[in-house]
Amino acid sequence: MSFKQHMQPRQRSQFQVVGEFIYVESCSDTVLIQTERGEYRLKPGAQVLDSQLSGRVTVENLGEAGNVEIICGFGQYIPPQDGQTVTVSQMPPVAVESLPAVTVKALPSVAVEALPKVQLETGQMVRVYATTALLTKPVGGATVETSVLTITSGQAELLANSSRCHVLLKASASNTDVITIGNGFTLSPGEKQQIDTFGGLMFSGTDNNTIEIIEVIR
Repeated sequence: MSFKQHMQPRQRSQFQVVGEFIYVESCSDTVLIQTERGEYRLKPGAQVLDSQLSGRVTVENLGEAGNVEIICGFGQYIPPQDGQTVTVSQMPPVAVESLPAVTVKALPSVAVEALPKVQLETGQMVRVYATTALLTKPVGGATVETSVLTITSGQAELLANSSRCHVLLKASASNTDVITIGNGFTLSPGEKQQIDTFGGLMFSGTDNNTIEIIEVIR
């Protein structure tokens, strides 16, 4: 609580106070302080200590015209000295009920130069999503198995093999017609094709035409 006013000589003013001290922070010379418990003539830096200080206070400027500043409160007022530091040991808690919304128009781009190594445990898997083509190295095998399938009753079948990396197919050059793989892909006589699958393959065509097969096994 404080009183601050520009006062002319002999000018009087009043204010209400509740506390234990009245401290004259500044005045031109002397002020007359009148409380309900007494009357005091004080110069700058002087104070009145009264544990029952309350009620109306009258201030009269006994000096030249100037600013009069009076500080009131509880305890005893100790004015800070020039260069003196103030240590705050505890602050009251602050509760924030809401914060204003923040709109972010743009974020800076982030360049990732390297990623850490990732080790997958047994049973874990990684699902890769990509919008551009992924370049992969072909999977090699340890051995190869060769065979020849002959079209019988218009069909022939290569059984599935879970150890197979891929299969090389060749329609025999002596065939009299095309060989159809699955539902429509055809091999002309002497034509070759590689298919990366370990599943079974169905062939159709003219009886006695043949397919030469090389299976690459892991």
